[in-house]
Amino acid sequence: MPATVQKWGNSLGVRIPKAIAEQVKLRNGTPVEVTANGGVITIRAARRRKYTLQKLLAKAKGPNPHGELHKDGPVGRETI
Repeated sequence: MPATVQKWGNSLGVRIPKAIAEQVKLRNGTPVEVTANGGVITIRAARRRKYTLQKLLAKAKGPNPHGELHKDGPVGRETI
């Protein structure tokens, strides 16, 4: 399917035909990675990393190196 390169601000953009977008499950706002190698441009959906608090905390080792952040009392109208 042919596509046309068009100016978009200071960059260039390519419209992806609907049939191709549906085939690879691209939607408006889908993050993509664009690479070039040997004169070939590749566009692929960016990998989404699925982080959970449990997985991140499981990687934490040892005591909290930051200590207590609020050693002084309130300085304004905040409540602690």
